[in-house]
Amino acid sequence: MASWSEIERVRKDPKEFRQLALRLNADHSFDRSEDADEFLEKISICRYDELTKRQAEFLLDLRNDAEKHFELRGLSVAILIEKCFQARLELNDDVDVERVEGLKASGERFVTGRQMGWFRRICKELNEIEDYL
Repeated sequence: MASWSEIERVRKDPKEFRQLALRLNADHSFDRSEDADEFLEKISICRYDELTKRQAEFLLDLRNDAEKHFELRGLSVAILIEKCFQARLELNDDVDVERVEGLKASGERFVTGRQMGWFRRICKELNEIEDYL
């Protein structure tokens, strides 16, 4: 989640929020809702002088969701994906098994900010990372 100072800074800087909206809108690897697509399109085209706090917060949340993480606590995400894939049948939840299989099948060497929460939880469950780290 973005800090309030960052939200305030972005919402008052039209150049920054338009560039961010354009960049996110052009990122086709970023899976997002139709509402998010419409929002990004509107922000990148319209000539707002500033955004509302909620709009700026939503924009920064989209940025965080799209961010690509190649490391998790200093460990290579690509290696963690491989290790989780090899141990996927030890997972208690079929949805988690499907998620790990999907990551492996995608061939990506990163996880997005949106995926990071469940990926970290799966890594902990499979003892690939320690809880205390």
